[in-house]
Amino acid sequence: MLAFLVISDTKCSTFPAFYFPVENIESFVEVHPLRAVSLQAFTLCFWSRAQPVGSQTVLSYSTGESDHELVVTVGTELGLWVGGHFLSFPLQQEARGWLHHCVTWCSQEGTANLWLNGAAGKAQSLQQGYVSQAGGTVLLGKARDALLGTFSNGFAGWLSRLGLWGRVLGAAEIRALALCRAQPRGDIIAWGQTPMALLGGVLLQPDTSCH
Repeated sequence: MLAFLVISDTKCSTFPAFYFPVENIESFVEVHPLRAVSLQAFTLCFWSRAQPVGSQTVLSYSTGESDHELVVTVGTELGLWVGGHFLSFPLQQEARGWLHHCVTWCSQEGTANLWLNGAAGKAQSLQQGYVSQAGGTVLLGKARDALLGTFSNGFAGWLSRLGLWGRVLGAAEIRALALCRAQPRGDIIAWGQTPMALLGGVLLQPDTSCH
């Protein structure tokens, strides 16, 4: 059942956070991107305050050919799938508070990187020359297994200020996002503007990520 549809031109600073209850394994958000998710490069940035319950899906983009066309998970590591290929970045943070993540990938160089709270990690190689396929489904909080017709690796906790760009953001832009300064809007997913359907008990709560 469709619980809530967000189609809002609200300022990012006043838009609420999404809360995924740990006891509700059915909760997820269906995203209707602003343009096709056919990517030769991207940056995904978000604030999260996750419950410690293992690997949890933040964003999942699946197509008819690939359940893992673009997937980002958090937990003891940040996991990244592009075109079905996987790599991980260790997460040393043990804090229960909010963390700011930015994941970047560029097909031309075949490199991916994680920025945590505005600090860059060590770049890794992934899928040089690949272009992600358009026409898929974008979800927040769940990964889709089309073969089994199920959802898995649910996110539990708070998610806020998520943006997806079809380019690699510069270091100054990423640091500004982590410091809650200038907020460049994602051109594929723009927090507070992109239509999203909240399903299975996802709640809107005041956003305290930048407080």
